[in-house]
Amino acid sequence: MSSVDVLAVAAHPDDAEVGCGGVLALCARSGARTAIADLTCGELSTQGTPELREREAREAGEILGVGTRVSVGLPDGSVGVGADHRDAVVELIRRFRPRIVLSPYPEDDRHPDHAAAGRLVRDACFFAGVAKRASGEPYRPDRLYHYMLHHLFEPTFVVDVTPVWEQRLAAIEAYRSQFGRAATEQRTAIGGSSFREFLAARATVHGAMIGVPRGEAYYCVGPVGLDGLPGAVSPPPGDGPPVYRANL
Repeated sequence: MSSVDVLAVAAHPDDAEVGCGGVLALCARSGARTAIADLTCGELSTQGTPELREREAREAGEILGVGTRVSVGLPDGSVGVGADHRDAVVELIRRFRPRIVLSPYPEDDRHPDHAAAGRLVRDACFFAGVAKRASGEPYRPDRLYHYMLHHLFEPTFVVDVTPVWEQRLAAIEAYRSQFGRAATEQRTAIGGSSFREFLAARATVHGAMIGVPRGEAYYCVGPVGLDGLPGAVSPPPGDGPPVYRANL
């Protein structure tokens, strides 16, 4: 397995599309090597089967331009509970050797697996660099950024995803068992139109924070480097404020 630039880790199929689909699409457009690792198959989902969700995940990844997608095989509903879960993610990181890792926000979320996945990945990013832990050649990613799912947090930075917004939506809607007509037959928190409206409204609010139509929010520990000071030498394009390009 060759290394990737960006590895998005998700508790379930569709989490990466909901939380960081915009950044994944932008990275793929720029030529970056991207991958998604679903920790579980989503076997406890109210709608759909693991086999169906795998097909939907494959389609969604293709829409975003993601190069590789794998399933780690942890049990849905029990992410982070098993003693071997951390080592499984350590081995995942050593396998892909990403420069950047994206994972759910680790502090709180409506679904316990989401926050547990964030904590699991955070710990694994550290232990992946410890030679005597698990198998594989030690490796530690440059940065870990947490994306937003249900729980709202104060972003460390916001990425302009306006150019790929429709692509991002199409990837989410590829999960027809979760977000399509079938999902509305048995009510779930994400199955109705109100959840899609929530995602759009949230992206609008985050976009407004940086002066663009749609934004995707992230949290990280420590400062994020910038390539100079945008707007200091030449005026920003258009009438809005400058959009700061981070060394993500």
